[in-house]
Amino acid sequence: MAWKSTGRPTVRQQRDKWVVRVDGIDTETGKDRPRQLGTYPSQRAARRALAELLERGDVESAARAEKGTVGEYIDAWAAAKVDVSTKSRQQYDWAASHIRKGLGGIPLDQLTREDVATWIDGMAAGGVYARRSIQIFRMVLRAALDEAVAEGRLRRSPAARVGMPRVVVKADRVPEVPAWTEDDVRKFLAAVRDHRWYGPIRLHVLYGLRRSELLGLKWGDIDLKAGTVRIERGLTEVGGVPTWTDGKNARSRRTIPIDPTTAQHLGAHRRRQAEERLAAGSTWVDNDLLVASRTGTVVSPGNFDQTLERLVLRAGVPRLTSHGLRHTAATHMVRHASDIGEIRAAADLLGHSPDMLMRTYAHALPESVRTVTDKIAQRGADF
Repeated sequence: MAWKSTGRPTVRQQRDKWVVRVDGIDTETGKDRPRQLGTYPSQRAARRALAELLERGDVESAARAEKGTVGEYIDAWAAAKVDVSTKSRQQYDWAASHIRKGLGGIPLDQLTREDVATWIDGMAAGGVYARRSIQIFRMVLRAALDEAVAEGRLRRSPAARVGMPRVVVKADRVPEVPAWTEDDVRKFLAAVRDHRWYGPIRLHVLYGLRRSELLGLKWGDIDLKAGTVRIERGLTEVGGVPTWTDGKNARSRRTIPIDPTTAQHLGAHRRRQAEERLAAGSTWVDNDLLVASRTGTVVSPGNFDQTLERLVLRAGVPRLTSHGLRHTAATHMVRHASDIGEIRAAADLLGHSPDMLMRTYAHALPESVRTVTDKIAQRGADF
């Protein structure tokens, strides 16, 4: 690949780093191929490097030289992923740290297919990582190296044809079912009736709140007399630290009605929490949270998931995560809907758009609704 710069190098910020970058083209194909000429910890350092580069006056040489190691490239690549969700960015960073550990010291332009295959086979045989984790590492490495090819740093990706090992020593976790049956839901709720979080868990199971939404609920958001719950924030985990967020989007910030029985259980939960507050005395932290520790502090998403896993095991129902509970609630809402109006109401309850709900839960659509959507599809084929 022959490369030529087409512009003046500039300094740009990528998350917590600063880079010197220049636009260019592949002279063989005419395609745009911008290149990164350096990554720096501060804007001042990047500007200094840019000034030195311009003084030397050889952008092409700098572009060829700025390849670095696999570790340096994967870190810069992950840092540049600013237009993804927090969860996706965490996954990129997590995978990048393992790639750096296994391949990071190899110069980027000297990485071979054998290096990648040996690293992946070693993880498969080591008994530390399950198949799904190795698949993620491989997927992220492939994506990063594909971008290196597009930037002109590599002629071809050494990871492109490396497959997954047939045998992975560490077994994957038992997969969860897509959704519980109604009998499973009844069995689970009966088994956890005595748990201190029964009211919130019932709300989670029946109304399909996102885990972040449930953990972010405050008593000020709940009107037990009117039977409503206002959802306007979430509690997530970033780097192991509980972090408050606004609603996922405008549709996610909503007020939902709840049934009288669930309202009664939330009232019982409030009374139980008041007793815990008295028992905690001066150690109580008044966060006004619906789901809280015995001293009123925030419950992290990880701790909530661990509790849920124990309760599912105790109830003897198929394994299901908090996301699976939301999927279960949505599936049954759609399955019991009698018309498009109720489908839309279910979407409003879940904070989904109606079209997204229809696409995701088409398998659960009642026959009357499915007939309508089939006819829409037939008409649409003619347009």
